[in-house]
Amino acid sequence: MPAPRKDELLETLRACRLWRGASDDAIAALAARARKERLPRGAVVATEGEHADRFAVVVSGKLKVLHIGPDGRELTFETIEATEPVGAVAALAGARQPASIQAATDVTVAWLPRDALFDLMQAQPDVSRAIIADLAKRVVNFTAVATALSLDVPSRLAGYLFQRALAQGAATPEGLTVGLGMSKTDLASSLGTVPETLSRAFARLRDEGVLEVRGGDVLVLDFATLAKLGSGA
Repeated sequence: MPAPRKDELLETLRACRLWRGASDDAIAALAARARKERLPRGAVVATEGEHADRFAVVVSGKLKVLHIGPDGRELTFETIEATEPVGAVAALAGARQPASIQAATDVTVAWLPRDALFDLMQAQPDVSRAIIADLAKRVVNFTAVATALSLDVPSRLAGYLFQRALAQGAATPEGLTVGLGMSKTDLASSLGTVPETLSRAFARLRDEGVLEVRGGDVLVLDFATLAKLGSGA
């Protein structure tokens, strides 16, 4: 994987939502303290439970945030793409990593020490408000993920499909067509289950007349029931 160009690093940091509105000088100061690292797919970027004294911004490729259970089963919480930060909440708190981080593809990340974030917040108070708001939103989002994982697998699946239907469902004479957006193996991991259980969840929703599976797409036949199941009602 080729090393990122210097201007690519600057562009990546400038596009990072965490410090939206920061001055060019502030971005340049961050870039000067960044340490780039290139990692192959499958590499462990951070391990759950280790002390977090730094965070990263993805320059290229993708990371996944996951928990690996005692039985080796993976539960994927989210996928992190280019220009997005990862590990900032734990780093800012000086806490331990709440989950492991792994390279989902060949990836280049820019590591920044936690002090770089504190220095930026002190230098630009307006930016610090944006940082606090973004990190608070991430905590809320993870709470929503934890709530979703308390539901049974068919309800988790329904919730996922409902959100995708709202975002990009395509109306057809038969119903609403929704792309899964990932392989069924990856979808099972993101829902905290295994492919066999996911297949049974699809079968249950099919038997109840909620949907039909057509390759990598789903035809939603009963949108109201899908929404109800997805909310845990």
